[in-house]
Amino acid sequence: MKKIFEPSIARAARAYTRLGHIELAEKAGVTSRTVYKLEKDGRVTPASLDKIMKVLRVNGVTLILDESTNEVCGLKFTKVEGLN
Repeated sequence: MKKIFEPSIARAARAYTRLGHIELAEKAGVTSRTVYKLEKDGRVTPASLDKIMKVLRVNGVTLILDESTNEVCGLKFTKVEGLN
């Protein structure tokens, strides 16, 4: 499986949302192991990444994609009422 996400970007996104591994996994409908793998080596299935990205978006994190490589290359943060 090709790495599509830098682990440091995944960790920063989750930290911004103030969600723990388990809470993010539950909200996304994936296992906590999937969140761990994303933050460790950036390798998860596209379906799992999509589920996780939806939860991050709801919590104020938009991922920036490099269109030439289709990899996540950064984050955009927006204030979510009641989050910060």
